[in-house]
Amino acid sequence: MNAPAFLLAAGFGTRLRPLTEHLPKPMVPVCGQPLANYTLALLKAHGLNSAVVNAYHLPHKIAEWAKSQDFELHLLVESPQILGTGGGLKNAASLLAESFVVVNGDILCDVDLTALLAATKAVGPGPAAAMALRTQSEDETFGIVAFDSGGSVVDLVGLAKAKTIGSVNRSCHFTGIHALNQDALALVPEGEACIVRTAYSTMVPRREIAATQHGGLWVDLGTPGRYLAANLGVLSGELKTALDPLQSAGWALSNSQEGGAASDVNIDATARLQAPFWIGKGAVIEAGVSLGPGSIVGANAHIRAGASLKNTVVWDDCTVAPGAELEQAIVHDGGILTL
Repeated sequence: MNAPAFLLAAGFGTRLRPLTEHLPKPMVPVCGQPLANYTLALLKAHGLNSAVVNAYHLPHKIAEWAKSQDFELHLLVESPQILGTGGGLKNAASLLAESFVVVNGDILCDVDLTALLAATKAVGPGPAAAMALRTQSEDETFGIVAFDSGGSVVDLVGLAKAKTIGSVNRSCHFTGIHALNQDALALVPEGEACIVRTAYSTMVPRREIAATQHGGLWVDLGTPGRYLAANLGVLSGELKTALDPLQSAGWALSNSQEGGAASDVNIDATARLQAPFWIGKGAVIEAGVSLGPGSIVGANAHIRAGASLKNTVVWDDCTVAPGAELEQAIVHDGGILTL
């Protein structure tokens, strides 16, 4: 296998607890689809049809997902310890192409992966990489990655610096999405390692890392609040992704667009629905339910009589009790989280 992509899926998702006590972060659903499916759709959009995926936290969930995809995936379960952003890549070196992209299974984005690979190859012979950088907003506190007029990363969050050419842009942070070649990967030590603190800290002073600016979609679903907001943003169409979630719905309505059909879901005639909403296949909506706006009900979920849901996500196979009133909530495998 010479995969052109590596999908990071081994993290603990600590900030997203309690949701990640039951599913790995890349598996949490966004409009009924595992979050990692949005990453696979992005890979496909750039003509990349195979990937290595790593796992550590709840690896059986990642394995079940990987087997269900119409995408060539090679799963590597890290054991006995998690290997980190560099060690995980090193562990997969023999399965990766000469140049490859590294994508997160736990964000929504539309980073130009084709441009990243091209920028890596343009660096020249020897170790080469390209990092997708995004302008940091006032309320964000990510470490700054600076680049100069020559297009090279020249300050890597203070860990490594290079001599600069022309002006320097110090307004961006690393999106976590990057590309590199096998020569760069050879600079990562065996075992647990961070790609930034090892290979990239060596390469920056040698001007071997290109910077590509990303001004499009990039959403970190790291907290329950951000997770809920991302679901609602995808449902409303505010967040445009490579994957159209309406196509997999039992029935969904948003911005005058319809997915599935009312006849394909089990909804009592007395239920009241207000768009936008997304209802998964096999879901049951009982009498007197008020659903929406901004409600996402997973496959085979059960909304009992008289319940009211607004701006709420219900995971697959979960049940909402009769008469429950939920707003700004997540009904997940471990219970109900109200925000």
